[in-house]
Order: sequence, then structure tokens, then C-alpha cells
Amino acid sequence: MESIAPHLSISTVRQRHSHLKRHLLPKFDASGLMTLDVRTLQRFSTELLATCSRKTILNILGTLFGILSYARKCGSRIPDGVSLASLTLPSDKGETETPYIRSADAARIVAHAKEPYRTIFALAWSTGLRAGELLGLSIEDLDFERKLIFPRKQADDRTRSLRELKTKRSQSPVAMTPEVEALLRRYIATAKTSGLLFPNRRGRPRKRAYVVKFGLKPVLKKLGLPSKDVGLHAFRHGLGTALSNSKVSPKTVQQILRHADIKTTFRYYVHADTDVQRKALESVALAPIGTDVLIGTTHGAK
Repeated sequence: MESIAPHLSISTVRQRHSHLKRHLLPKFDASGLMTLDVRTLQRFSTELLATCSRKTILNILGTLFGILSYARKCGSRIPDGVSLASLTLPSDKGETETPYIRSADAARIVAHAKEPYRTIFALAWSTGLRAGELLGLSIEDLDFERKLIFPRKQADDRTRSLRELKTKRSQSPVAMTPEVEALLRRYIATAKTSGLLFPNRRGRPRKRAYVVKFGLKPVLKKLGLPSKDVGLHAFRHGLGTALSNSKVSPKTVQQILRHADIKTTFRYYVHADTDVQRKALESVALAPIGTDVLIGTTHGAK
């Protein structure tokens, strides 16, 4: 955490810290590195099956092998032949789809939310900014003259401070629509903030978990919308899906979400909207046939 974490993105650090706290330290805190052989790690990965999905198991093992790799670089002795390939893991049966918010639901959520959550949710949908980027925005990041938002920092939940963005691509400016400009101007005038756009009472970055717990979840429950595992990132997933459904070019969707690889955009951020599928099927449906014709055809066939 001291040597490697400062070079990683906030989301990666948060994930690996969770792996350490919940799985790795409780199991191996008192173990020597040489005891982490194939048999031990195979048993560990099998035990994880009781509570974790295949994807989670792979992520936990990824954190563990990252530690072992760094230890080897530092001159520590590591068991030979230990790797992900040496373990037998559950087959890929398909993971649960990441929750996403639909366009109509996003509008309802914004309409029923109170400030500052209303502006946070509206901005999350209208820009596709990541949660950390949203909560790390400052007034100086808003260029009303050129109608651009320049994300420069992201809020770190663990330290409650601002850190560098995830990637260089994340620093790309985000377009500000007239609606977003009016929203932000109105919010700034009302909130009378001069530094962080969405500070907590102590002037520090808000914690995303609290924004979800106190701002998003109550609105979702009030509207009767699914709330399990739904966080601020669901707006970003929803935006990607809505843009794709609106036949926006794949390259433009990638640029709006600021992904370095377009495969990431369409593998993880564009979801199969059943309503859109239904409309697509309706557009190629057979021409309407009257009931009497159907009956007549049926009798004729008999």
C-alpha cells in the first residue's frame, strides 16, 4: 500500500484494499511467503466459491499474485510454479450484468432529489463523469466561455483528499450542453461555493458511499426503482447505453466516456435494453393480419 498504491488509480487501490482487508489478511496474515504454494492457494480459491463469484475470485487472486510478484522483485523467496494458470477455477457461467439507469428513470431521479444531490445526479448523467471525478470537481474546472468541463482531480474516499485522475484519457475535456451550463450556473449561485463544487460540511470532498446512501438510495426506493448494487457509476453506464441506442457513432460514445480502448466502452458500458430490442423487433414485424384472415388461412390449411 505504501510503495505501489500511489501509482495506481483510486478505484484499483480501493478494490485491492478491500481484498486485503476482507480476504487476504484474515487468511494469510501470519503465513510466510514460502507457504503460499499451489496446494494452499488452490484450497483458498475453492473456499472463496462459497461467497464469491468467479470474477471476484480472479480479482482477489490478482491482488495476491501482485503482492507475490513485488516480493520476488524485492528478493524474497517465492514458491516455484505458483501462478493463476496453475490453479483450477470455476468456469465462466456469465456474470450478473452491471446495473445501469435508463434515460426516463434518470430524469425522475433528478426531479425527486434534493441539492446538492440533484446537480450531482444530473451532471453524472449529462457528462458521464466517474464518481471520483464528479466529487473532485472545482469551480475552476468549469469553463463557461468555451462550454467545457476539465476534470483535473478525483476524490479519494479512503483519504478524503484529491488525487490524480485514472488515466491521461480521463483528463480530456467534457462538453457542456446549454442545459448543463444553466444547471451549473444556478447551482453555483444558490450554493455559493467557491472551491470544490460539491464539498461536505468541512469543505472536503464528499464520500461517494454517503452520496449513494443518503442521496441516491432513498430516491430509488421512493420511485420503486431497483436499488441493489446501484451507485453513481450506474449513470455512466446508462449514458453509454442511451447514446448507443440513439445511434451515436461508437467512436463518439468512446470519446464521451473517455475510454482509451473502444472495446471497454462496448463490452462493459453498453447494455442490452429490452425496450429497445422490442422496438427493433416491432420495426421488422410481419404486416398486420386480421383475425378473420388468420382463421380463414388456418381452416384452409386444414
